[in-house]
Amino acid sequence: MIKPDAENKGNVEMKNKSKKSKKGMSEIIAWILLLGFSISLAVIIFNWTRTHTEELTESTVSFVEGKLECQEIAINVVTNDDCSTITITNRGKLTIDQFAIRTFGQDYENTLIEATQLTPKQSKQLNILGSNKIEVIPIVKIKEKLVGCNDKRISNECA
Repeated sequence: MIKPDAENKGNVEMKNKSKKSKKGMSEIIAWILLLGFSISLAVIIFNWTRTHTEELTESTVSFVEGKLECQEIAINVVTNDDCSTITITNRGKLTIDQFAIRTFGQDYENTLIEATQLTPKQSKQLNILGSNKIEVIPIVKIKEKLVGCNDKRISNECA
């Protein structure tokens, strides 16, 4: 009888050690999975932040370059009484690549893009439909992108 009890006691101890070692393994696996998930999440956030920062920096530089270029733009707009003919003169230091011409009537608003380049001191005469008001916005090309210089917009009221 003593022997069987000793054998049973040995088996019970082995089972307890086996349970403890299995329980310990599951805790280790849980920590490894948690650590792996945390590292993966950190890498994803880091990459997203870096990409977002690069895009923001690029757009800010582009915006500032556009503002600097537009400071060198100056135009003069002369119209006849009914605004059917306008003369646009480039008085600035840079070439203007296009113009946005907005015409306003009593019940309409129209925008025309005139793709005419004006070098400094050059003028261009255009015929448009008569309207109550016109706006001319110079557009310059900066790094192959067209940028409208809204600060240099000229508005004329017509009779």
